[in-house]
Amino acid sequence: MTTTRPAGVTSGEASEPPASLTAQLAAWAHAVTYGDIPAATLAAARSQLISNLAAVRASLRHPAGRAIVAAYGPPLQADPARSACVLAALASALDFDEVAYAGHVSTGGVNVAIAHAGLDRLDGRALLATIVTANECAARITAATILSPFFRGQTNTHCHLAGAAAARLRARDAAPGEWVAGLGLALGTLPVPLHHAVVTSDVKALSAAAAVRMALDGCDGAAHGLAGPATVLEHPEGLLAALSAVPLPEIVTTGLGHRWHTDTLTYKRFPGSAYLHAAFDCAERLHEWLQGRLGAVDPSRVRRVVVHGSLLTWQMEQKVARDLDGPRTNVSAATLSVGYGVATLLMTGAFGPEDLTPSALADPERWALVEKVVVEHDMDLSIRMAQATSPLGESLRRAGDRALDWPEFVRWTGDAAPGLLAALGGPEETFEQATMAIGARVTVELADGASAAESRDAFTGSAGPATRRDHGAIVGRKFLSTGGPRDVLVELERLDALGPDQVVAVLARALEEPPEP
Repeated sequence: MTTTRPAGVTSGEASEPPASLTAQLAAWAHAVTYGDIPAATLAAARSQLISNLAAVRASLRHPAGRAIVAAYGPPLQADPARSACVLAALASALDFDEVAYAGHVSTGGVNVAIAHAGLDRLDGRALLATIVTANECAARITAATILSPFFRGQTNTHCHLAGAAAARLRARDAAPGEWVAGLGLALGTLPVPLHHAVVTSDVKALSAAAAVRMALDGCDGAAHGLAGPATVLEHPEGLLAALSAVPLPEIVTTGLGHRWHTDTLTYKRFPGSAYLHAAFDCAERLHEWLQGRLGAVDPSRVRRVVVHGSLLTWQMEQKVARDLDGPRTNVSAATLSVGYGVATLLMTGAFGPEDLTPSALADPERWALVEKVVVEHDMDLSIRMAQATSPLGESLRRAGDRALDWPEFVRWTGDAAPGLLAALGGPEETFEQATMAIGARVTVELADGASAAESRDAFTGSAGPATRRDHGAIVGRKFLSTGGPRDVLVELERLDALGPDQVVAVLARALEEPPEP
């Protein structure tokens, strides 16, 4: 009888199955060191930490944040797992957190790293390495699922699960086998927030906290011998298949060690979805013109406000519009509303956490102007958005012709889909020049016939050359604006030089509850 062997296998050798995606990611995440991470990537993560701390501080001054603390305790407490859950809830409550290609990576990764810094004796370098490692795991897994009919933004709980688990495993220096089990246990049970609940209540903050808790429980189980599915990502009944119309498994491991997803970070100046921020930038500038024409902005003297946005901006407004209820609107819906943020900026020149309090949301003058805001889809802005790295462009480039199997893309582009895909070119080798180009054009038309317009190809803080240059200043202003002490900011900016005790001390001071505004 004749037998055959697989190519490359000699007599006496056993054919080893290829390592799972989780095993490959785990092997890299276990081995990567602070010294392996480029200086620019470390700087981006340092700004990410500062920005996340500012988001937490902003929520601590808000009624929703005060309710979270009353219910579950302060941001830092004796039980680091409970602390991580509270931090995740606070960071998410006002949609003031950072985004990357792809996902809201701070919710799990940064907040678990903060909560466990004391227990695991992390110095500044170890804290930054933990954050970067968590970013890479969470962003890659999220990007692999992004061509999907659902799961958007902060409700992508698998991003929180992956980031939280990776941060915990990295902080405790878990072995690769424990990494595989921990990620498998974390990702094997997926919480699915309901859109209606998210936009009409405070479920969004709790869904972030619940995902972090589940991930940490999975890591505890892995540390004591519980097994997780090694092929949780790529199995035909695994995560990617369950969430994606077009799974992109190769993204999970492509370019590990030189294609840093942390380099794609975007930092928010305003609370609210990143899809809205270009319109906010425009409205901020138009406030000066309005003041010059009208003095105090009177909604009755404004005929209409037209916001031209990309598909993502337009879809966001369509999705949340039915849940806006004037002065009775919930804070979560307000953070997703183009109209509410634009109207507030046109009237006051600012939009911050204080504009999401019950008293601000109850202002009938704001809602009178919101009713005059019209959001229109601009195909040119959508094409420009798709040509950038984040949030969709790089996934479309990686998918190539497979993207034609994504119904949303075909519905959006129609017969132009093949040509648009071809024009995107090939995937980026590194993310050193990563961009986000969610632009907008806002036109204000007054009742007297006067009008003015502002446009932005990309908003301040979005991934790109200006943000790579200025992110330290952007997040520094954000931290100070939430009452963060200036001397604490100085210490955070030199985090790499701090020892474990200094890290614990500076994080504690950064999270001291600010006075009510």
